[in-house]
Amino acid sequence: MNRRSELLYGTVCGLFMSGWTLAEFALGFHTTSIEAGRYTGFVSFLFPVVFIGTALHDRQKAAGSPLPWLEGITTGFRIAFFAALFFTVFMTFYTLIINPGWLDATADWQRREFIRSGATDDEIGRFMEQQRQVNGPMARFIMGFIGATGLGVLVTLIEIPLLRLMARR
Repeated sequence: MNRRSELLYGTVCGLFMSGWTLAEFALGFHTTSIEAGRYTGFVSFLFPVVFIGTALHDRQKAAGSPLPWLEGITTGFRIAFFAALFFTVFMTFYTLIINPGWLDATADWQRREFIRSGATDDEIGRFMEQQRQVNGPMARFIMGFIGATGLGVLVTLIEIPLLRLMARR
């Protein structure tokens, strides 16, 4: 597997993650069913598992021996990096153009939940201020990129030993 293949796996992974986000939007999980959307977003975590796992498996199969750790980590990191880059750019576009109100709607929903649970005005105010800081365009871009890349690296570190075990059987 070469860098072009890693770019392809990463880009397709980012496309699937972006496609899932659009499906959530179409189903109303970012607009009218925000409570459900809090959980459906976790589905996008499955795509790096699948794409990185498939790439590592293909690489190990081509080598005909257990995948060396450094080679696996490098491959997984590159795929995660490309997927994160694509998905983060998409999410910036999504947040600014496609559905600019979804972060505010989510924060408002959370505020209503705090009120229902009996939170004080100070607690709610601190939460809302934190949401404004964390959900700014630059903060979302940076944290989204770091989070998506980190997820890919974590997936890689879990999948390599599993593949190595399977290769020995």
